Amino acid sequence: MHRFFIPPSHSLQPSETLTLPDKLAHQVRDVLRLAIGEALILLDNSGDEIICSVMKSSRAGVEVTIQERRAGQRESAVQIILCQGLLKSARFELILEKGTELGVTAFVPTLCRRSMAGLEDAGPSKLQRWQRILQEATEQCGRSRVPTLSPIRPLMHTLNDIPSDALALMPWEEEHGVNLRTTLQEQSPKPQTIVLFIGPEGGLMAEEVALAKRHGVQSVSLGPRILRAETAAIAAIANVMYELEA
Repeated sequence: MHRFFIPPSHSLQPSETLTLPDKLAHQVRDVLRLAIGEALILLDNSGDEIICSVMKSSRAGVEVTIQERRAGQRESAVQIILCQGLLKSARFELILEKGTELGVTAFVPTLCRRSMAGLEDAGPSKLQRWQRILQEATEQCGRSRVPTLSPIRPLMHTLNDIPSDALALMPWEEEHGVNLRTTLQEQSPKPQTIVLFIGPEGGLMAEEVALAKRHGVQSVSLGPRILRAETAAIAAIANVMYELEA
C-alpha cells in the first residue's frame, strides 16, 4: 500500500473520516489514480500506521475512511544518532536518504575543521529540502517515524551532548588497532544508543579525534581501505544494525 505522512492532529480512530490535504489529494487522485475503496496508509509521526480506504474522490477533494490504527512494525530498538561532518549538498542528501532507510534515528549535521566553507549557513529552503528527503525516504522504506534533523552544530557542541548511556564511536582512517565490528561484539550488554561521528570530505583532523576521545568517544577502523565520507557513514550504520539490531 502507498504510504503518506499527514500533519499530526488528533488521534484518528477506526470509522472516522478524513479529508486529505490538497497536495496529498492531488497525488492520490491525479497521480496514483486510486479508486474508491482502494487502501492507503497514513502516518502522523506517532509511530502508528493508519489504514484507510478512499471513500470519495473528486475535484472538490478526497475523503478517506479509517479502517484500522496499528503500531508501525519497522522501527528499530537500536537508536543511531549520526553526527555527520558537513559535505557537499548532494553527498549529504545521499546520507540523509540512505541513513533513513537503514534506520538512523537522528541526524546531527556537524561543523568540523575540514567542512566546506559556507555550508554552515544553510538557509530555510535547504533545511526544508533536507526535511522533505527524510520524509520521502521514511515513506518509501516502511518506517513510521521521520528521523529528527538537528540544526547545524560545531563538533564541540555535539560532543558535549552525547547521551550518558550511549556508545560513541568515531570511524577514523588513522585508527589501525580497533575495528568497528570487534568493538560492537565486545559490548555487554548490547547498547541501545549508538552515536556515530563521521568526518567531512578530507576527514577528521588528529586534534578533533583527540578532543573526541577526551569526551569518551572511541575511534574505530572500518577496514583497510580509505572510504569517502558518505560511504563511511553508510558502512558504519549498516554494520551497527547488523551487529545490534534484533
